[in-house]
Amino acid sequence: MKKPGIFYGYWVLAACFLLNVISAGCGPISFSFFVTSLEKALDWSRTEIMTAFTVYFICAAMGAPFSGRMVHRYGGRKVISTGAISACIGYILLSQMTDLWQYYVGYALIGFGVAATGPVIITLIISNWFIRRRGMAIGAMSMGAGTAGMIFTPLVIVYLLPNLGWSNTYLVFAAITGGLATTLGALVVRTAPADKGLLPDGKAASVIDGINVTGIPTAEGLTFRSAVATQTFWLIAIAILFVSTHMGVMQNQIPHLEDLGFAAGIVASAMSIVAVTSAAGTLIFGWLCDKIKVKSTGVISIILLTISIVLLLNIDINSPAWLIWMYASILGLGIGGWMTAMSLLTSTNFGLLAYGTIYGVLIACQSIGAAAAPIFSGYFYDKTGSYDWAFIIILIAIVLGLPLVLAIRRPASYRAPQ
Repeated sequence: MKKPGIFYGYWVLAACFLLNVISAGCGPISFSFFVTSLEKALDWSRTEIMTAFTVYFICAAMGAPFSGRMVHRYGGRKVISTGAISACIGYILLSQMTDLWQYYVGYALIGFGVAATGPVIITLIISNWFIRRRGMAIGAMSMGAGTAGMIFTPLVIVYLLPNLGWSNTYLVFAAITGGLATTLGALVVRTAPADKGLLPDGKAASVIDGINVTGIPTAEGLTFRSAVATQTFWLIAIAILFVSTHMGVMQNQIPHLEDLGFAAGIVASAMSIVAVTSAAGTLIFGWLCDKIKVKSTGVISIILLTISIVLLLNIDINSPAWLIWMYASILGLGIGGWMTAMSLLTSTNFGLLAYGTIYGVLIACQSIGAAAAPIFSGYFYDKTGSYDWAFIIILIAIVLGLPLVLAIRRPASYRAPQ
């Protein structure tokens, strides 16, 4: 008998992992690296620069539910390829910009592009391919964001910006998104196992829950309208909105530490630690989600984020380097855990029937919090010369997410497969 080859779901997982690396690395992770360069070259204020990050997340929020619906209708390959092209055009525009409006239009295109290549789409695809070890698979895929930090932080700070400048660095991003992301979407990604004549997990139909008599996986769960009518949906949505304000810290931690007087090497090392620990966090928490309640992992993630920001607020120029590294380690673990928990809170409470649309709306809530917090922090800095009060308010918002997650209960109208 012919020995079975590698389950195609693992190739899809690898492709989604790389798409996550590209969308996160070229997008939100690298955004703050350009702040001081653009500030000096184009004489823009930090509030004006951070507004582009808000534009990016607003467009990602607007595009996420639509992209999720389009995947259910047309499949992941077409949606991902279209999104990659949109992001590519956005980066090309950024490379040639001279006016602020061009900066905002460029990040608007990138935001719409990421909506079609980012978390909503790739978590839906991975959830279709894996059932038994879905938590581990989502965690492994989510490692892409942390891996992006490990790759893009030294690449952009140490090599691209110093040697190529901000304009040509954006062109490199255009080549990556237009070339690699489009290729992955078109040639490797398949929306569901049935597209390759396979079943989830590479198992036989008789051992998989949710398989009908014809051997084709059937989507189970609540419709979008039914999900929105539940208290659970709104608890998750508001919790995601509050906790996602941690992006206000993420996008301003580099200029904050530089303003305190820390050397570039220490700042870069801290960012690398955030990247490494967030990658590890997604895998660790993905594994935990297969072992304990998903909301418990969400609670742990919020606690870690809270501790990290408290540490950051107590760092000054006289603080030892190890305190910065401790802050970065805890922050990374919290971010990694929360990224994994968001997706699995959705699939475990509402199923996969309308996952793309439901998670798209929840990601829109994330985008609102992630978009508002950086510009809010930049505004406080421009007015006070410090990020302290902005970080304190963000800390309060994150803590408010804790009781919301604790209150989550699976809707009585949905019984998940055992």
